[in-house]
Amino acid sequence: MNTSVERKIASVAEKLKDITYLFDNWATANVRLDKMPLPAMINLLPVSGKFVISRTQLKDCPNCMIAFADKTRFDFDGVENDEVIERCKGYAVQFIKELNKSGLFEWVSDEIPYSIFYDKLDVNVTGIMIELKLKEVQGVPMC
Repeated sequence: MNTSVERKIASVAEKLKDITYLFDNWATANVRLDKMPLPAMINLLPVSGKFVISRTQLKDCPNCMIAFADKTRFDFDGVENDEVIERCKGYAVQFIKELNKSGLFEWVSDEIPYSIFYDKLDVNVTGIMIELKLKEVQGVPMC
């Protein structure tokens, strides 16, 4: 049975302890995060990708942006905020390890760009966003 890339990512996210998973765009996530337990992993709707087609199958290879966010105080100081950022980096590392163990995607290695965010959403969160190109190991049969 074929499963979407999003469902495959969600199955990996379920292995992360005490992290809420959300698949959405920034605008809707902004509203939903206010009522969800944190920390959270936000799989943002992909805006682009590519199909990799061989004689036997078609594999989806989306350009993914995944954010890891945790609560922060309204008037945070730099040291406190840095602790939240480092914790979110740890969540990203856990996710990448689980992703590679899953066998659902080709091995993620090399450089993974990340950016820091704060004051981006209505809820008081700080976090990091990573950019990944995930290529399915098993795609849709072409025969």
